[in-house]
Amino acid sequence: MAIHLVILFLVSNASTLSSGSSAVGMHDFESLPGDDLGLAGAELSPSKELVIAFGQDSNVIVFSASDPSDYIETPSIGNSSLNDASFHPSGNSALIVGDNGTVLRYSDLDKSLTDAGVENLSGSDLLSVSWSLSGSWAYIGSSEGEIWRVRASGDGGAETHLLEGLAGQSPVTSIDCISEGIVCVASTTFNGIAIIQRDHSLNWIGGSSSPWSDMECLDSSNSCVAISSDILGTIKVNTSNPDKSTISGVEIIGLDGVLITLADHSENRFLISMAPFGIVEHDLEKNATFPWLENSDVVNENIQLSGERIVSTWSLNENTGWILTDRGNLASFHTIYGTVENSIVSSILSIAVLLATLGFATTVMMSIFGWGKDPSPRRVRKNSRASDSRRKR
Repeated sequence: MAIHLVILFLVSNASTLSSGSSAVGMHDFESLPGDDLGLAGAELSPSKELVIAFGQDSNVIVFSASDPSDYIETPSIGNSSLNDASFHPSGNSALIVGDNGTVLRYSDLDKSLTDAGVENLSGSDLLSVSWSLSGSWAYIGSSEGEIWRVRASGDGGAETHLLEGLAGQSPVTSIDCISEGIVCVASTTFNGIAIIQRDHSLNWIGGSSSPWSDMECLDSSNSCVAISSDILGTIKVNTSNPDKSTISGVEIIGLDGVLITLADHSENRFLISMAPFGIVEHDLEKNATFPWLENSDVVNENIQLSGERIVSTWSLNENTGWILTDRGNLASFHTIYGTVENSIVSSILSIAVLLATLGFATTVMMSIFGWGKDPSPRRVRKNSRASDSRRKR
């Protein structure tokens, strides 16, 4: 009961995300070739020079990360919807996966798009893919809960193996990898979070109370962030003992939409896209979330864009980058200077303490009710309010 009282007290003193408080502005509006492209996402290359966008009807467009008007139209291979992509750590190639077992390979060496020759996944809708940072295997997740490890074989085809220890028919929504220990992390809709060890074995660490829709990992801190509509989860990966990895979560109150996609921004910071069109920033080190791009400001700037769905964002540096929508429209963003008051520092510190406290309380309650280990645990939701102030730039 004491924990509940502390949480209620803290939340009652927290601020909601306020409208009209964007930390960035938009300019340089562009469009990729074609009409209403039906894009599902995009992937930034390790060099941060190229972007691969993908979507319905096996549509793949490769373009410059800094100048989207510099693009390559690739040949259409099939007509399946493409759902995810991952660059090889070398940056020379990428795998793109989609429905009906589709696995395509883009080579930046000759700018070609080909079938990757992965034949035994036919019939499976593939939702997620990520190369291990050693570059030896790629992991592919499906809508039915399967995870395969895949690599090219000497005969021009592909070698595939289904992982053991899968937890059931829950869509594998995202896979991402970190270099230390060469481990990867997978998020699912119903079965929580799994750690994929170097030997390809799985450890399920909990979090099955939330239907995770996306996840990104930071190599520098062995940490990942997962999202689910209004829930933000923090995953601490124990690379030496993966079954001791943990996940804690907080509910963000006051959002003007639902969380849909994640992207690495800079250092320990992520950009989280929302529907309707909007973005918040999450600082993993401070465990704090801030207003970043408000829908009301997008409406005032470009009403057509405000009604589209963000499928990807990428940063060129701390202050500039691009936003891509499902229709193939883009807008560059830049930091707005001169609008941050000195009092924001205290607000940031306060909300960081709030979220850190709630994260600790959530971890305690997870331990009490077995959220972290039971495949069908009791859900104890924790509410936190994100700051109404932008971070100091």
